[in-house]
Amino acid sequence: MRKFYSFVLVFSLLVSIVFPGVVTEAKSKFKDVPEDFWAKAEIEFLSSKGIIKGYNDGTFKPNEPVKRVQAAIMITRALGLNTSNRPNPGFKDIKNLDKEAYNAIAAVVDEGIFPKGTYFNPHKPLTRGDMAIALLEAYDLKGEYTGYVWDVDKNTKTFRAVNALAANGITKIYEDGTFKPNNSVTRAQFSVFFARTIDKSFAVNARLNPAPLGKTVIGQKSKDYINGQLKYELQLIDVILDGDQAWQMIQAENMFNEPAPAGMKYILAKFKIKALQVQQGSFYVSNIDFEAVSKSGTIYKYAPVVTPSPEFGAELYTGGENEGWVAFLINENDQPTIVWHRGEPDELWFTLD
Repeated sequence: MRKFYSFVLVFSLLVSIVFPGVVTEAKSKFKDVPEDFWAKAEIEFLSSKGIIKGYNDGTFKPNEPVKRVQAAIMITRALGLNTSNRPNPGFKDIKNLDKEAYNAIAAVVDEGIFPKGTYFNPHKPLTRGDMAIALLEAYDLKGEYTGYVWDVDKNTKTFRAVNALAANGITKIYEDGTFKPNNSVTRAQFSVFFARTIDKSFAVNARLNPAPLGKTVIGQKSKDYINGQLKYELQLIDVILDGDQAWQMIQAENMFNEPAPAGMKYILAKFKIKALQVQQGSFYVSNIDFEAVSKSGTIYKYAPVVTPSPEFGAELYTGGENEGWVAFLINENDQPTIVWHRGEPDELWFTLD
């Protein structure tokens, strides 16, 4: 048996030397999108579906801005829109475009994805605000972001679009509470936004795509007024969903803890946090930073009981770690998701499934 394993090892090494492509990961499809490029997965996902294409020289040009006409074409491809026999959109600046571009613009305007007007500005860069509205209209996105967006007027469609994108994990609001709607969108950024819209597995750690047990996620704030820039890791490492078991652990910790009322139960979630960067002073964390949210929208605050040891909560400096239990009192038949810093720029969600 040992000889067999030795043969397999030697054979594998020979294969890796002679045919390196056999045992290594497939190279990136585009020569200017390296393996470790931050948006590689999303770019190649959209490319595989024929939604976004590279250039004849084998490049993708990920950092170039997306033009408005390119966005129109990609949306028609993604939605599978029929671009034939659409009404004239009436723009003065699209008559000299090729047939695919003209028809795509006519289709997205006819569908209400892009607004009507005098000029379409096909070769101008797509802005983040226009992108948000286009995705809102194209995919009928719903949802309310519970944080703040300071640089978008609340009485505009742009604000409704940004709210929906943030609520669905398609975009994250910048740490200073801005969306920067007038900034242009690069091809890489558009690929990420688009991929998150049509496939929720690409969504950021949001309510629609919560992190599972054991997955480490990153939280950060660039302008925390007390601590300056913050960056940390947060991980759900254990859960107790059985109400009787959770109550036994809570009761054993402190005999004066109150049992759950009829129709309700305690659950326990154990989290681990590590401060990667605390720019100023220390970073205080506690169980009050968590809430449990049911699918119906019921919000459960942390339960006011003495939790089993260790209890989550500490004052952390850069490199500091803490882990401990958080208790929630929930409806007996509910199984909510857990949210950290709900409504904050570093909002993170965790599933108990």
